[in-house]
Amino acid sequence: MASDIELLIFDGATPPPELPADAGMVGLSAVLSAIPVTAELVASLTAEAADSDAIRPGWMLRASVSGLAQQLSADRWVLYVAAETFGGPGTQEAVGWHHGGVAYGPAGTCDVPADLAEGYLVAPRADSAINVGLRLMGIHASDGLDEFAAAGLTAHRFTADWRSQ
Repeated sequence: MASDIELLIFDGATPPPELPADAGMVGLSAVLSAIPVTAELVASLTAEAADSDAIRPGWMLRASVSGLAQQLSADRWVLYVAAETFGGPGTQEAVGWHHGGVAYGPAGTCDVPADLAEGYLVAPRADSAINVGLRLMGIHASDGLDEFAAAGLTAHRFTADWRSQ
């Protein structure tokens, strides 16, 4: 079974000010919301990243999405997440911003050595890039779920499915 998600996750159920028109906010929980990073959203963005520390060559995060995340993080945590799987094993990327600056990452992890890309680490699922980023935001695993599942990220396997929620 495959999956491919790319989201900006932020704390709080209230939308950040000046949310782009093509940003469809979805609730993940009482304490988390997300913006699916769709082709439409990316096409509508003009801001470049003011802080290029978040951008790694060959990784999924684009400068315009980084710029949006940095802007939205002025008064909250914002975590960029990208995850791809194919038949089980996969890769994850995460970068977190807080108060307008990079506070976590960029972090890239994979499940198996065959998926290693430059800058990635092989990590157990509990220490994946996304799980660590979610822990920094205050989300903790419980009842046999990792942070990815506890945050509600298992609800959809593809970014487009988040938009249609």
